[in-house]
Amino acid sequence: MSFAEMLDPVFAEWDKPDSPGGALAIVQNGQVTYARGYGMANLEYDIPIAPSSAFHIASISKQFTALAVALLEEDARLAYSDDVRRYIPELPDYGSTITLTHLAHHTSGLRDQWELLYLAGWREDDLKTNADVLYLAARQKALNFQPGDEYLYSNTGYTLLALVVERVSGQSFRQFTEERIFAPLGMRHTHFHDDHSQIVKGRAYGYLPKPDGGFRISIPNFDTIGASSLFTTVEDLAMWSNNYANPRVGGPAVIAKMLQPGVLNDGTVLTYGLGVSVEPYRGQRTLGHSGADAGYRSDFVAFPDHNLAVILFCNLGTMNPKQLTRKVADVLLAEHLAPAPSAASVTPDDALLAAKVGIYRDTASIETRQIALRENRLVIPIFPGFDVPLTALDQNRFAALGFGLEVLFHDTPTPRLEARSESGFPRSKMYVRVEAPPPADWEAFAGVYRSDELDTRYTVTVSAGQLTLSQPKHGAMALLPTVTDSFLVSFPDARADLQFTRDAAGRIAGFDLCSGRIRQQPFVKVTVP
Repeated sequence: MSFAEMLDPVFAEWDKPDSPGGALAIVQNGQVTYARGYGMANLEYDIPIAPSSAFHIASISKQFTALAVALLEEDARLAYSDDVRRYIPELPDYGSTITLTHLAHHTSGLRDQWELLYLAGWREDDLKTNADVLYLAARQKALNFQPGDEYLYSNTGYTLLALVVERVSGQSFRQFTEERIFAPLGMRHTHFHDDHSQIVKGRAYGYLPKPDGGFRISIPNFDTIGASSLFTTVEDLAMWSNNYANPRVGGPAVIAKMLQPGVLNDGTVLTYGLGVSVEPYRGQRTLGHSGADAGYRSDFVAFPDHNLAVILFCNLGTMNPKQLTRKVADVLLAEHLAPAPSAASVTPDDALLAAKVGIYRDTASIETRQIALRENRLVIPIFPGFDVPLTALDQNRFAALGFGLEVLFHDTPTPRLEARSESGFPRSKMYVRVEAPPPADWEAFAGVYRSDELDTRYTVTVSAGQLTLSQPKHGAMALLPTVTDSFLVSFPDARADLQFTRDAAGRIAGFDLCSGRIRQQPFVKVTVP
């Protein structure tokens, strides 16, 4: 059976002239053995996707940033063990050293840049630069946790690493990576996109579906580089995949260091190296990374024991390339993979599903997870219009297929759920279901709240027994009560938890926002109506 016969059915849903889709490349023993485009790169001009189409590949960028730092370490111009403030003194002194290794392993404790920008009022299509990220990072007065204590994905670290490369090398990050990485590997159609107005030949535009049907353009307006913003093709990334097996850039010692998993202060070994995930799949070793920005989704996964790499770049935000690349691997490595978990043979009945609906709160923080029922299926709402569906594995065990997440529901001693992650840490988190308290004297919450760290204000108002949070760029957002003084807020493109804080006299003094990669962003009440 040919590659086309085996693999094209996986992408048939998007392989049509009125849909975005993706570009696929299969690399075996150092050679591209199959490459094809599915769907359209540009719906306005009816341009199909080809293996030569250029995509914004989001966080796959990080391994190149990590390599750039490693190359400077090989040059003896810095060390991964260095304090980041040696190169970026604008950052506050938090009392504990944050090393370049902490940044690369996502163990720094620094709050994530995209969530900082979003909470500060930036919209998806506002232009963002590395200077903007540094401005907000330098204003932060606290960390999510002590450096090295935990793993929590933070794009901020990789933007700072790119700044370190620039300040040490004396070159722009784009120039450095072009000269030291892309040119030596022959990646002629690859660059860090540090000018949002630059014309990119063969660019695939990013798209998101519209609620009423069809698609809208969704392209990140970034001049930020390091954490994201690499433009490349699947054909070019095939050359990069070969650098892991035959290290032409960096050499064996550098590549080995990149693939060495990080270790937490307590000795816990991560599944993340220097910009590279090193996690098993169905009993096989893998290395790679995925990415997601605006309407772009991407995944690169290599199986080093089988000299195989699968590369998929997508231009539709609802596609799940990590799930799709594994489907390709399932076909190509069928005889080598351990059995895959299967869905339950009997779908849980409606009453059982309905009993699991509700809001669950993390036992260690103010973070909540919402479970909803949509068309007889449990989902995790992420933001308005986007839910992560849960597939039943048995009556109380569900999987978010392609997201590396498993959810277990427990009935006793209290209703709760356990979220288990295939990668990242903590591997398991427990959430207890909470019931909203009866309406209290919510007038006390009304007022204006300011964050000097984010340089922004929010206003809380009460109307007809409903609390509303508003910000000039995000507009008005309803607050859904969870527990006493705590609320779930649905931003236009995100969700966050809000907990009001009180002074010693019991008066409302401010609130904290938690958005997942920001554990606690404080606001102070500055005025009352």
